[in-house]
Amino acid sequence: MTQQFKPREVYVASSYAAPVGRYNGREREALSFLEMAEKAGEVFAGSRIRRSEVGAVVVGCQNPVAFSGVDNTAAKIAGVLGISGAKSVLIDTASSSGASALEYAYLQIASGRCDHVLAIGIQKMSDVSTGQATRIVAGVIDKDEAEFGLSMPACGALVARSLIERLKLSSEEWTAFSALLTQRAHRFAARNPDAHLNFEIPLEEYYRQIVTGKNYRYWWPLRYHDFCPMSDGVAAVLLSATPHEVVVSGVGSATDIPTIADRPYFHSFPATVRAAAEAYAMAGIRKITDFAGKIHVNMHDPFNGFGPINMVDLGFVPRRRILEALLNDELTGEFGSFPTNITGGLKGRGHPLGATGMIQIVENHRLITGGRFQMGLAHSIGGPINNNVVTLLERTSHYRQRSRPELSPWGLPPLGRMKPKNLSVNELLNGEPVQGRFVAATTRFDFKTGDPEGIILIVSCLAHGQRHSFLFGVGGEHYAEIVQLKSGEPVSLEKSGEEILVNRIPVRKFYRRTMDGVLELAGSGWKKLTGNG
Repeated sequence: MTQQFKPREVYVASSYAAPVGRYNGREREALSFLEMAEKAGEVFAGSRIRRSEVGAVVVGCQNPVAFSGVDNTAAKIAGVLGISGAKSVLIDTASSSGASALEYAYLQIASGRCDHVLAIGIQKMSDVSTGQATRIVAGVIDKDEAEFGLSMPACGALVARSLIERLKLSSEEWTAFSALLTQRAHRFAARNPDAHLNFEIPLEEYYRQIVTGKNYRYWWPLRYHDFCPMSDGVAAVLLSATPHEVVVSGVGSATDIPTIADRPYFHSFPATVRAAAEAYAMAGIRKITDFAGKIHVNMHDPFNGFGPINMVDLGFVPRRRILEALLNDELTGEFGSFPTNITGGLKGRGHPLGATGMIQIVENHRLITGGRFQMGLAHSIGGPINNNVVTLLERTSHYRQRSRPELSPWGLPPLGRMKPKNLSVNELLNGEPVQGRFVAATTRFDFKTGDPEGIILIVSCLAHGQRHSFLFGVGGEHYAEIVQLKSGEPVSLEKSGEEILVNRIPVRKFYRRTMDGVLELAGSGWKKLTGNG
């Protein structure tokens, strides 16, 4: 019988994070990608471990070639840090890359392969325009769904709409909720000199900017202040097999299916629940709520709908308190039971994609060594909410003193099922109209005019005795017709020549995936422009 693997204990020897912002010479100093990477060398100033003792350099970064034109990334970073000769590897799990780099680095030591490993999270988004960044990020989304216009903000909007419908909120109530969450994030970011948006946004200002058009609707129901800024950042954690003040007590990760249309629901993220269960079991934790008053929660909140869901998925609050949790300081405030994102979170501190997961871990390390907490939980989401990581740091003395029973993850939520490869809309229609059901939709608005530009909608249909969902894009000129649809209402699908129609509305593609990323299509239609389907 194979013996159960017993990992070595892994400790945080030191950590470093540069302030988050845009290193473009206007907001912060002008630095290239590799010049930012050099800053990670500051991690050695806080440790007696020498660079020559590092056995591996693990770099987390999302698509560094597209963003900054840097390939063979890990080897180049090891070179500029003077650690050539060590193993070097790049980890790209989209926006959870920094957290995944920490997990991989942890395993190098836990397995006995290395005694000291440097883990880095880095991203320089300001090398490209906002539009280019949006299209690069869309590369993590399923090819067909991305071509119909699905983007990460659109995913966030679908999640927000799901919450609105599930909780039976009016548009005014959701706006008020978003205003309060935004105020909360910026209240903490204003006290963090390393945050990108370290200023307050009072409720009156949030509403004033709706009237003036500055806080415009981007994807309904998200407004400009409802999601995180495009940022640059770099952070590093030096892990060691030698005992230190802080130990990595739990690491968990899980992957959901890559398609959005095939998800059975949007009000919970199964990959988060599974990752948390794995981390808790590894740390010997039956109930995370047993650590009230001792733990800081650093969770992934790039959109206003994500934060409330995360608090339930991570096990800190019951679902009946989903709306209240982040607005109740006695529960999640700085001195509450479970202080959460007190450095500003992604919305206030900023979200430099591949660096964020590592920055969260560095922040938790600082809070523990500063004496405020015994534990820190970092939660990072990658891709279209499908590559999630949970990391637990803990004061070593606390870890040693508490009971740590041997546990296994249990009660894990099921994942969605992707459609069969041979099931396409063309096969589904096969010359005959099909009756489907409306699932959800979100609309992108022009921030200058307020006009609807493009609409994403999901339709569920019966095929081969099972129900499957399809994602489509339609032009913004059909907003008045789509906005009236309610979940579960009948929707017709049919073909007219080579054109697909939803309720007699022509389906349209807004992007085309190319070798260089995602190309936005202009004009009256994608087919006329490209000459093919």
